[in-house]
Amino acid sequence: MSIHPRILADTLEVCTTTSAHIRLMNDSRWPWLILLPVQDGIEELHDLTHQQRDGFMADVNQVSRVVQQVTSCKSVNVAMLGNVVAQLHCHVVARDEGDPNWPAPVWGFGSSVAYGAKPAETLMRAVIKSFR
Repeated sequence: MSIHPRILADTLEVCTTTSAHIRLMNDSRWPWLILLPVQDGIEELHDLTHQQRDGFMADVNQVSRVVQQVTSCKSVNVAMLGNVVAQLHCHVVARDEGDPNWPAPVWGFGSSVAYGAKPAETLMRAVIKSFR
């Protein structure tokens, strides 16, 4: 499966399940994961078969739960936007009062702040462990 160059440039690999590639957005301002279906050529959610969609959304749900547990955030934002990258991908973002740009959306706000040598290891490990 090929991943859009923009997503590859903006994210770090976490793991792959039978339904999704899971990546960490390389922006330390928010705990932010991106899930992409493992199938090639998928641009919209309705491009997946029912079985593929069910598996993908189960992974989105599981990642969302892990994000909530690890970060104790006020809200987990889940969104699929295809305006910039024409490849189906789902954003799962932990949000809290007082985080940068709360309560407005994370998109288009300021410049990203890369994680550096140690990305969000606790979150990444928890996601990986949840799929074992």
